[in-house]
Amino acid sequence: MKGIYVLILRMEEENPINVGKIGQFIFERAYYAYVGSAMAGVQRLRRHLENLKRKRVENKHWHIDFIILYCELIGWFFAECSDPGKEEKLANLLSKSLDYVKGFGATDSKAPSHLFKGRELEKLKSDIKRTLKSLEMENFQYGEGFIDSTLEIGLKPKSKVNYSG
Repeated sequence: MKGIYVLILRMEEENPINVGKIGQFIFERAYYAYVGSAMAGVQRLRRHLENLKRKRVENKHWHIDFIILYCELIGWFFAECSDPGKEEKLANLLSKSLDYVKGFGATDSKAPSHLFKGRELEKLKSDIKRTLKSLEMENFQYGEGFIDSTLEIGLKPKSKVNYSG
């Protein structure tokens, strides 16, 4: 299943982190939302969740791989979509309402970032829901916790699912 995902993470303390070729950033204590593509299938989201669960990233490839081990998983959104341009549209729209880490996750995108931050979790989630709906991706799923690796999408996490309604 193709789509777009948003990881919701919490960084408990300020951390200076070297993010590969784009350099070092000071990440504040905050909630973060990372917008990513699952156009090749849900395994990209699953990979990030597994890295969080194992607390280990074996091959750091994407910018998110450099910070994920400093974070705690709060939840994730997944919206089924076959239009690869919607990931960039989502990131561009979120950059108008949320603070972001300039250039993060955006090396192949015209969006200023794919990593957004906020101090209030509910506002962050609300902005993401509103923006997904504005892009006509109303059938998104929200989950908290990890996905059982044997399950296929409809991403049914082990803890709970709250749909957009």
